[in-house]
Amino acid sequence: MLKVIPLTKPEEQMAVCYRCGLEYDKMQFAYAAYENDEIVGGAQFYIKEGVGYLSDLRLTDMENYALAMLLGRSVLNFLDLHEVKEVYFEKNGEFYDKAAKIIGFKSKDGKHYAYLEGMFTADHHH
Repeated sequence: MLKVIPLTKPEEQMAVCYRCGLEYDKMQFAYAAYENDEIVGGAQFYIKEGVGYLSDLRLTDMENYALAMLLGRSVLNFLDLHEVKEVYFEKNGEFYDKAAKIIGFKSKDGKHYAYLEGMFTADHHH
């Protein structure tokens, strides 16, 4: 069974980062994806001056774009619930460019950008 959950304990976040190849940052929020209780993905993100930043998202299978979408959308939903409306995905490269598009980011000034207003509500028309 697949589940995506927020991490609340530093040791959990460290374990997910280690397993997925993320650089652990204790100052960031984190989500993890588990399949049958095995770590299969992780994401770290932060909020600065009301803007969200998805600093990295890594999977044990970097070709699993469906999982990237689920994990990335979980982060965006968290940010939306905390009234963050603008988010940047800080990574670039083949996997990140494709994952960003699948998650819902668009290109703005050469960066991956998402505007969250209405993204998770029925009135979303973008």
